[in-house]
Amino acid sequence: MVSIPGIGEATAAMLIADIPELGTPENEQVAALAGLAPVTRQSGKWQGKSFIRGGRIHVRNAPYMPALVAMRHNPNLRSIYLTACRQLSPECGT
Repeated sequence: MVSIPGIGEATAAMLIADIPELGTPENEQVAALAGLAPVTRQSGKWQGKSFIRGGRIHVRNAPYMPALVAMRHNPNLRSIYLTACRQLSPECGT
């Protein structure tokens, strides 16, 4: 896991400790365990909003700082971030 750029020993240890199932479930199941899978509220014709909730809080928080650092220093990730951010706000990244 530490071979992934931006993931250090502390983050890898946290993820391995908090998701012992890592490597066995499907990607969607890991996202749900981490609380990163969107939940859509809907009933019949009524469509609510999607949101992220539940899951294991430590797993959700562990990759935050590595992702933030990668977004700032990795040109490829920065361009993806800026593209997504500008879709929400034209002033983003200025």
